[in-house]
Amino acid sequence: MLNSSKIIVLPATPADHDQLAQIYLNARLATFPWVKHPRLTDFSRDSKGEYLLKAELNHQIVGFLSFYREENFIHLLFVDPEHMHLGVGKHLIEAVRLLATEPVTLKCVRKNSNALTFYKALGFKIVDHSLWQTPPSYTLQDTKKEAYPLLKK
Repeated sequence: MLNSSKIIVLPATPADHDQLAQIYLNARLATFPWVKHPRLTDFSRDSKGEYLLKAELNHQIVGFLSFYREENFIHLLFVDPEHMHLGVGKHLIEAVRLLATEPVTLKCVRKNSNALTFYKALGFKIVDHSLWQTPPSYTLQDTKKEAYPLLKK
């Protein structure tokens, strides 16, 4: 689907499940101290029914994005901690823009300042504050409408 700088984004398959689950666990352990006792099995529960894209670098899965297509909502975007800051997340966002029918939205935990900076750099803006959620989060929406070839007119 998308190939640039050796990072390739493709639809994930059932055969990718274990690698995606491991990335989900590793990334949460490394960057989500507020998640108590994350487990490998969390991935199946947290991504159930979602469209999954995987990012590969040198034929190795290094990240993924889960997407509710009908709502144009990104639920999960995780990059293996050993492959952060290589453009993996950016490639995943660019790929989902090609699939979405309107600018995507997502939630970002307020404490996750690195993710918030990342999304803002890609053109996302905060459209809601959810102080009542645990943990508190922001809702962000993509402002780069020109990046959506399937945008409903």
